[in-house]
Parts: sequence; structure tokens; C-alpha cells
Amino acid sequence: MTQIMICANNIDELGGAQRVVHLLADGFHRRGHEVTAVGVTPYEPAHPMPGGFDRRVLMPEVWPKKSAQTERVRANLRATAVSQLVELLRTNAHEPGVIITAQVWSMEILADALAVLNPAARACWKVIGQYHGSFAAAASGRDLARVLRSYQDVSIFTALSDEDAAAFTAAGLRNVRSMPNPLAFWPAQPAEFSARESTLTYLGRLAEEKGVDLLIDAWSLLADRHPNWRLRIVGDGPQAPQLRDQASVLAGAERIDWVQPTADPASVLLDSDLVAVPSRTEGLPLVIAEAGACGVPVVATDCSSGVRQLVGTWGRLAPREDSRGLASALDAAMSDPGWRHEAGARARREMERYRLDVVLDSWEALITRVLQ
Repeated sequence: MTQIMICANNIDELGGAQRVVHLLADGFHRRGHEVTAVGVTPYEPAHPMPGGFDRRVLMPEVWPKKSAQTERVRANLRATAVSQLVELLRTNAHEPGVIITAQVWSMEILADALAVLNPAARACWKVIGQYHGSFAAAASGRDLARVLRSYQDVSIFTALSDEDAAAFTAAGLRNVRSMPNPLAFWPAQPAEFSARESTLTYLGRLAEEKGVDLLIDAWSLLADRHPNWRLRIVGDGPQAPQLRDQASVLAGAERIDWVQPTADPASVLLDSDLVAVPSRTEGLPLVIAEAGACGVPVVATDCSSGVRQLVGTWGRLAPREDSRGLASALDAAMSDPGWRHEAGARARREMERYRLDVVLDSWEALITRVLQ
């Protein structure tokens, strides 16, 4: 049994990184490890996920948006988070353990805590860093500098694809490995295929980086060609009002169904004929792997090495930030039931390697190596 602590910015959101944290924490716990999931800040509204592992939240209140009025509040909350984490690490330093940091901010908090932890306690902990975005996304913003600074001394740094691992290595990180995110579920049976034309599904946050506005534009270009299809948009987020406004004046608006976020993505995907992932930026998006596990083909924008790795030979790639190119790829998929049938079957075979037990085996091998 190994002591494993998994840290994330928060642990109560329905986001991709949080889902991975819970999957890994619950999986490690079920395999007999001593597991604690640690969130830096609370999240509202909270969506706590089940599992027998311990949970800790370091800050007593939600991290406020940045302003002159919140500068002191933020400083105090950060100091509290570091203090709480120091105490947690010191209390549990009774045997060697591993800390997995799922997000950059949580790594920055951990780095501050380790810096003030006494040497004996600090020696008990090995750190494995994760980055859930692509290298391209990190390099296009301020994340790359933060990653290079915060992860330079960790035992292992994991990227989501081989291509991203090579890029982070070239940028200066040591001990980089690729480690995919695991699937949350594996349906006993794939989606029932028929040649009927029915449902194109988007499942995810309604945020700018997810490109739902591009999908709506693409739908308006092809809706008249496919009168028996409906577009189902499942999710919520900061762009929800403007996306509804955008859709309301475009062709095909009457065949767009808006559905609230779901804690049961398998049921949504199994009831889909095609899944669209129109993102501007991604890491290794679970929705693609989950759709593949359900035997449902995917049309995704070519926005990251992780997308290319997942889609492989069974999906279709569309140009990034190009609604006409996305419409063309969707049109081709919607017009070809034979391709959808073959792609769905091939997807399910290829997604076997992302099943939870397979990924947990890789994680346990990596942890054993780090602790040697």
C-alpha cells in the first residue's frame, strides 16, 4: 500500500481535470492505497463525487476574482492554503508517499509548502506533476513559463501525449513521460447503430475555448441538408446566454436542443449518432475517448496532439477555428452511415487502452519507479 495525495485547483467541479482526479483517487483507493484528494479552493456550486478516499480543501472560502479590493483577501487565502498543506504533509510524513499535482496552481501552492516543510518531512514525499492541456496551449499563454518554473524539480512530469511530452522536454523539463487520462466508464455494449439520421451531440462546457459558437455556425450551414438530424448541446458555462442568442437567428435553430450538464455522460453518448468536439484548445479530451468507448464516431477540430492521438484512424479532423471546414467534415460524416458504423466499431477497439484499469497499471508502475 502506498500513500498517494492528489492535488488540484478544486475537487468539486464537473471539469475534466477534476473528473480525472476523482477517477484516479477512487481507483487507487479500490486497489488498497491510502489516498487523499486535496483541493486548493472550494468550488460553487459543488459537485462532490462518490468515493471512499479522504478529501481536504485548503482554503476556507472560494478564491475571489482579482481586483484591488480582493488583493489582501487573496494573499490571506493563499497563506492559509500553504499553511494547511504544510500541516497535512507533516502529519502524513510517517512513511514515503507520492503527491500528484493535477494542475499548475496546485503545484505552485505545493512548491510553497514544500519550501517551508522541515527537511525530514520533505524527504518523505516524491512529486509527480501533470499538465492537462496541450503544449501548444501552454506555449500560447502564460502557462508554459509557470510549468517550466514550478515543475523543474519534480521527480516526474507527465504530459497527455507522446508529442506533448517531446515538446515539454525540448522546452527544458527533465524526466517527462506521457500518461493518458483514463475513461470513467466502459459500456458493456456499444451504442446501437442504425442508418437513421438522428442526433449530433456536443457534450462539455459552454466556454470560448470549447468553440461551441463555431459548431452553431457550422450547424446553420448544414442543417437544411440534413432535415432529420437534431443538434443536442449538453452543458453550461459562461457563454450560454450569448450562444443561445447566436443560435436563435440562424438556420436550424428549431432543431437545437439545449440540455443541462449531466453526471451521466454515458447515457448521453449512447443515445448519440455522432459527437462534435469543436474546441479551439484541448489537452486529451475525455469526451472523445468516452464517445469512442460507446462506439460513437467523432468529428473534432485539429487543435492539439491529444485530439490527433485520440481520433487516430477512426474519427474525422476539421480545421481549427473554421466553421465552414467544421461544417464540411460534419456534413461528410452525417451523409455516410456506412462510415459512422465502421468508425464506431473501430473506435471502441482503439479506446481499450484508455480503460481505467489499464491506465492505473501504468500509474502504479510509475509510482513504484519514483519511490525506488
